Amino acid sequence: MKKILVISWFYPPINSSEGLVTYKLLRNSKLQYDVCMQESNASWSYGNKEYLPECENVRKIPIQADTLEIWKNKTIEYFNAHKKEYDIIMTRSMPPESHEIGLKIKEIKPEIKWIASFGDPIANNPFVLKTIKKISPYSLQNRYIRPMGIREIISPKRMIKNEIWKKRMKKEQIPYKKEQELEDAIITKSDYIIMNNPYQKQYMTGKYSDAIKAKAIVLPHSFDYSLYDKEIDAENSGKIRMVYIGHLDDIRTPHLFLKAIASMKKEHSDLAEKLEVFFYGNMSAKEKVYLLDNELLDIVQIKKPVDYKTSLALMKNSDWLIHIDANLSGVLDENIFFAAKLADYIGADRPIFGITMFDGAGADVVRDVNGLTVSYTVDEIKNYLYLILYEGYQIEVNEENRKKYDAVNVAKKFDDFVENKILH
Repeated sequence: MKKILVISWFYPPINSSEGLVTYKLLRNSKLQYDVCMQESNASWSYGNKEYLPECENVRKIPIQADTLEIWKNKTIEYFNAHKKEYDIIMTRSMPPESHEIGLKIKEIKPEIKWIASFGDPIANNPFVLKTIKKISPYSLQNRYIRPMGIREIISPKRMIKNEIWKKRMKKEQIPYKKEQELEDAIITKSDYIIMNNPYQKQYMTGKYSDAIKAKAIVLPHSFDYSLYDKEIDAENSGKIRMVYIGHLDDIRTPHLFLKAIASMKKEHSDLAEKLEVFFYGNMSAKEKVYLLDNELLDIVQIKKPVDYKTSLALMKNSDWLIHIDANLSGVLDENIFFAAKLADYIGADRPIFGITMFDGAGADVVRDVNGLTVSYTVDEIKNYLYLILYEGYQIEVNEENRKKYDAVNVAKKFDDFVENKILH
């Protein structure tokens, strides 16, 4: 069989979630691949020096470009020059430009089989929706939220500002409409779709026909056990070590976890002798200020981002791994995101302390391996921390369910899908 052409803006040596997910899948697959990628633009990543073992079944085709638009055009040029070499393509997002290339390739060679793999939704991304203000700050609807005097209600100035705000928001909605049109085109014109969890599949394909839904398969994120260091020097401080690795912001925030520690410290003077917490990656300035204001630096340390292999070693060196999902209540009742890092946590074979929505992908995955899930409340977080630190609370990782996320098994599921659905 011919090689599968994979189109992915992110791929090692770029250190990014999407690129690493793709790498682990291809590396453990028995199929052959060419990967159109790039190595020069490290935006929206942790750099471009992630040198992982080369894969015998993967040939990298670096398409060097400073911008996505240039990369997109050059990748299409590459396909035009080599279109006879490929019968199957797989496009990976984010970013969505990979799928835009897929749309163009489908025009150039309509008979080619196109697999579109989605890390996140392109349109109506709940994470983005959470940040959008729905009500004009000058709208009369605000009288149900805060007191509004009669002078403000009848103010011409308020009315003018409200109209200006609405016009501005209409302009801002134009890109969202384009995103929806793009996602519709990808889902309807691709031959197959890959999602990483059932909630994402329902969210993105629920409105479509049964024929469209049948094109979508769920392929979970995975861990590659061979990438974890076999020999790790034990660092025994005598404390419970909890580790978080990854990006944090104002939506995916550790604030409630930090508040729980601050509250516990007031009640337990020996807390710093029992607990150490390490955050590797970005954290918002206000959370750093909170640590200072509450004198938590004897317990909580913030570290710079680390390379992927080092992150895996840090995971194995921990007693508990902290997982934090964005609280999307008010936008969704269920979390549709399965963080790729969570699969790496599972591979480290350490207990997971998951702060997540009660229903959704994150909670299901954590529970699947017998991890701990807690809600977005300081008291519940605090209670479980107390049990871990003062009562010796422990959990056993579910080894049987853990196998579902092993890259060897996930890649076999993908290979079987390609052979049975496309090559039959």
